[in-house]
Amino acid sequence: MEKIQIFYYTGTGSTKIIAEEIYNQLSALNIECELHRLTVDSIDMISQKLDFDAKLILLYAVHAFNAPDLVYTWIKSLEEISNRSAMVISVSGGGAMISNSACRVPVKRLLQQKGFKTTTEAMAVMPNNWMTPVPDEIAKELIRVVPHKVSKWINAFLHNKSLPYLKPLLIDYPITSLGRIEVIGAKHFGKHIKVNSSCNGCGYCIKNCPSNNITFKVSESGEKTVKFDSKCHFCLSCVYECPQHALSPGWFKFAVIPTGYPLKSYCEPSENPLSKDELLPLLKGKAWEGVRNYLIED
Repeated sequence: MEKIQIFYYTGTGSTKIIAEEIYNQLSALNIECELHRLTVDSIDMISQKLDFDAKLILLYAVHAFNAPDLVYTWIKSLEEISNRSAMVISVSGGGAMISNSACRVPVKRLLQQKGFKTTTEAMAVMPNNWMTPVPDEIAKELIRVVPHKVSKWINAFLHNKSLPYLKPLLIDYPITSLGRIEVIGAKHFGKHIKVNSSCNGCGYCIKNCPSNNITFKVSESGEKTVKFDSKCHFCLSCVYECPQHALSPGWFKFAVIPTGYPLKSYCEPSENPLSKDELLPLLKGKAWEGVRNYLIED
């Protein structure tokens, strides 16, 4: 019986939505599958669970034209195998566009060194959580098309087929390399997150941080305060998802959308979804090219 293992890295939850949809659709096809989230605390345990007879699906949110650093760390920790099929799905707010086109290349190269054969790759587009919000209508449409997109990707992967994607341009390789500088910036961002008086010590940020960057500091009187380290991945999960809205950036404030990232709201069905003809006027310009192509390609 065929088996597929799904591994994903998520910060604010967009990649999790796609990973869970993949899991559900594979299960509906009576394919044995497993779903694992990659975090600093989980990678050792997950590496031990790797089944050498199973196919691999790897998903990750794009960070500065790259996979998050943890994804590279995880792949490098794997034992070498022989000719195991893999599908790589990158998830971004901009889609398949110039500068994003090489974001899967380092991952595929590392997987190949470990004995994996990437037969299928795709770029998923989800609502942007960096700097600029997308219109609600666009965000809801990106969520709505997830099942259809996943069905197409799964069908290609099960038949060892490739999917159309933007071929990396030569200029994108140095851009991808330069994007690694963000790893340094992320450490400073995470170290300087501010906590206001609304914090009630619920620990939500600690539980959901993929980099294990947040802990509790307990005073001599027993009072708990949130403490931030310099292991941040810049995923913005803690800032956007704090139930008390108690966290805000101290550095790189431009990166955070002031109105937040209401993913749960985006996932609520629209009472009057827009047609493609109504969506296109909202997606004018070069900056929207990747999202526009993603939504109209089918």
